Amino acid sequence: MSTISFSGSAMIQNVPAILEGQDVWIVGSDPTLDGYPDDFLKDKTAMTLHLAHLKFPSATIRYTSEYDRSEKLLATRDDYHNGLIVSSLPHYGKTKKQTKDLLQDCASVIYHEKVNYLPTGVREEVSQKFTTWKVARTIDRKSHVWGGHGSCLHTCIFAALYLGAAAIHVIGSGHSLVSGEAADHFAAADGIHQNMRVGDTFTDAKIAYPVIMQTIALKKACEQNGVPFYWHERYTPEMDRYITVPDQFLDEMRIKARRTFPLYRRLYRFCIKRPITLLFHSWR
Repeated sequence: MSTISFSGSAMIQNVPAILEGQDVWIVGSDPTLDGYPDDFLKDKTAMTLHLAHLKFPSATIRYTSEYDRSEKLLATRDDYHNGLIVSSLPHYGKTKKQTKDLLQDCASVIYHEKVNYLPTGVREEVSQKFTTWKVARTIDRKSHVWGGHGSCLHTCIFAALYLGAAAIHVIGSGHSLVSGEAADHFAAADGIHQNMRVGDTFTDAKIAYPVIMQTIALKKACEQNGVPFYWHERYTPEMDRYITVPDQFLDEMRIKARRTFPLYRRLYRFCIKRPITLLFHSWR
């Protein structure tokens, strides 16, 4: 596995582009990860999302934005402390102090600010135009604060781009689009996940639809900004199977995911929350 020279802790905007010119493999923890050889990331620059560390403990970077996952790994895996960690600040549902206290004994931590609301401020609103613009600003290191539509994958992609990634490869993060998978996570992680997040699953269209749409938007945004993006379906020796999402499937999922809100909430979201959130993102 590739190594990155960085020690201590710092905010991401104060860190040089340590991934500049490198293909970066971002590793989720869905069931397809069981099919990958344990040495798959050898000679690759990789960022493991949360419980994917159990499969690839020697990956270049660990990415974290969820307190329960980090707490579990720090308590049970000595190898988690020693590698480079890229962490949101704060973790979901926690304060900045709680997040820093949790990671205070780790050898190397790069923090990026995360907002606990959606990029455009309105649930289900995934804007390709906004995403492409935000990706361009991130690549130019003019933007270092990111939100996401329900997946740590999204903020991890932004962090990799800010640190200079020349290409993005995503594995083990199919948002339940890969058929035939009964569990939420790969074998070593699914029991841990279920004990932490009972009922949290991408089989619910209201959860899955905006996540899938934001991943698709990020893929297009990267490609439009000259960064190749490969969304791998599963392991093959050639690694030439990619996730594709038919338009008909998305149309059907969009209907299932549709939410209804009272008029006053719709007015608040579109007339107040959305403009304020977009203004915030425009300069961060």
